[in-house]
Amino acid sequence: MRILALLCVAALAGCVGTERVEGFTATSPTSFLYSSHTDAALTENDDGAAERIRRGWLADALKAHSMCGNGYVVDSRRFVPVVDGRFGNGGDIVYAGRCL
Repeated sequence: MRILALLCVAALAGCVGTERVEGFTATSPTSFLYSSHTDAALTENDDGAAERIRRGWLADALKAHSMCGNGYVVDSRRFVPVVDGRFGNGGDIVYAGRCL
């Protein structure tokens, strides 16, 4: 029973900090802008787990908007800092891409 409780706690710990704050705009029938908010858990680095999570969300957004069924390419990726109040941190990663 203790092992089961420990596994449940470990599973919940994996969910902390992965709140999905995103935006999507189709700029044409074959191009898009996608943004995802960063924070302490989902850092702005373009490598590692946070970027893999964001890229998965991007694929989900394209599917939800019935775009890029044959794949896509990200032409640019940029970090836009957000400064709210005295201790603002984080920002948005903005991806500009197009369908193949």
